[in-house]
Amino acid sequence: MNKIKIGIITNGKFIDKYTYDLAKWLKSNNKHFQFEYFISIPKEKKKLIGYKIIKVIFFKVIIFLENLILKFIKKNNYHLDKFNIKNIVKKEIKIQSLKNNTFEKIDFKKIKHEKFDILIRSCTNILTKDFFKISKYGIISFHHGDYKKYRGSPAGFWEVFNKERETGFMIQIIDQGLDYGNIILEGFVQTKSFFLLNQAELYKKTNFYLQKVLLEFKRNKKFSFIKKIKKGKVYEIPRIYNQIKYLFQTINVLVKKLFFNNYNFQLALFKTNKINCPLIIKNDKKKFLADPFLIKQTNETCCFAEEYDHIEKKGHIVFIQLNEKKFNKKIILKEKFHLSFPFIFKYKDNFFMCPDTYNISEIRLYKCINFPLKWKFYKTIKKNIKSVDNIIFKKNNLWWLFTNIDRSNSLDFSHDLSIFYSKEGPLTNNWKSHPQNPIKINSLESRNAGLIFEKNKIIRVSQVQGFDNYGENINFHEIRILNTKNYREKIFENKNFKKIKKTLNNANIHHYSKIDKNIIVDFKSN
Repeated sequence: MNKIKIGIITNGKFIDKYTYDLAKWLKSNNKHFQFEYFISIPKEKKKLIGYKIIKVIFFKVIIFLENLILKFIKKNNYHLDKFNIKNIVKKEIKIQSLKNNTFEKIDFKKIKHEKFDILIRSCTNILTKDFFKISKYGIISFHHGDYKKYRGSPAGFWEVFNKERETGFMIQIIDQGLDYGNIILEGFVQTKSFFLLNQAELYKKTNFYLQKVLLEFKRNKKFSFIKKIKKGKVYEIPRIYNQIKYLFQTINVLVKKLFFNNYNFQLALFKTNKINCPLIIKNDKKKFLADPFLIKQTNETCCFAEEYDHIEKKGHIVFIQLNEKKFNKKIILKEKFHLSFPFIFKYKDNFFMCPDTYNISEIRLYKCINFPLKWKFYKTIKKNIKSVDNIIFKKNNLWWLFTNIDRSNSLDFSHDLSIFYSKEGPLTNNWKSHPQNPIKINSLESRNAGLIFEKNKIIRVSQVQGFDNYGENINFHEIRILNTKNYREKIFENKNFKKIKKTLNNANIHHYSKIDKNIIVDFKSN
């Protein structure tokens, strides 16, 4: 296939940051895409009367206040800004507006004459049937929300209002059914603490996945569609009562984050035959322990974990000698940058550690010089990657790297599970990306929380993120299929974990490690 000819449908030349970034990306990928035009249509004017005017004005006040917060925290502070698309692409096809959201037929002939392969909808209008005939493969559009629950607008608001754990999105080839076209890709990201932040993060993340969809279309010469499920209710700007309720709810959440969000984790060690009698490993002052891994060496089970220092605001790796009377702890690995998640594997009779080193945009290996206390940097196996919670293991004569990547540069690692494989052992930097990457886009199942080898089974443990709550719970997934073309896993119920939750009074647990009859978890403590 030659270059894919793409046009973007906008409401004029001034566009949001996300469309602007997409346009820049299309222009920079001129090997694959021909992007020379944007199509400008007038914004649909809606008549508002009475109560509707008041609730729109009230909601604009909420948006104004939350935008001030974005600028204050310097996160997505460009969210409501406008950018001139003519800085990227000069050619514009204007469609003249008639009454009732209808347009001049002659303008559609101009668009059809250009023979676009794909059009991308980046306007607020509900497109009329004339648009569905003017590009070869259809019109791509986002729907920011879980279409099974939330259709309509405002994007990202109702999930925060209802304190949903996740906010959905989908990329679709649209038809005349509102928010319910042919779905190409869907995903779920963690719901943030307030509406405008949630919306901004949602827009930023989905932009990357649209790029992925376009590159896959260029490679495969077709779209693959997902089976649709029953569509949900259509929402609109909330009533004033709900807006006031939302304001009080959000103030409460933000005050807690500002003054009471110095969370800590703590470690608890269990024996499978004595689940009701945990041994709690105490934290040092101004520090906490998390991400514990059990390792067996010469018939002794020992523990490696992250210790986070609130004063230094970064983590280091510690070794903990497990003894029922006293837990001896020693720092074994400390860098100028944050370290956590000390995953350890054995290769050719040597232990290697692959901790989280996202602060320097690398995946690194450290080699054990003298077990368990002496470790030395060995090599970087992946560069220019923001990823966390790496697990490395061997299966079917290949080595596998499971990781959680931040693809939107927002330091949110919770929703994207990606897999790489190596035919050259685990110490190489020649890791191949799995063709299904990202394997999952789901903040309730993606982020790694441990790995268990049990009875010839490989079990991936994953975190469940709550509403603005990191590490609310965990899942257990048995890996059923793992090869260079396919991946499949199945969630199952872990009876020991249910007992542990009950023993710890349903504490937030975000990591789990097991060897023989020993289980260790971390749980959130105040």
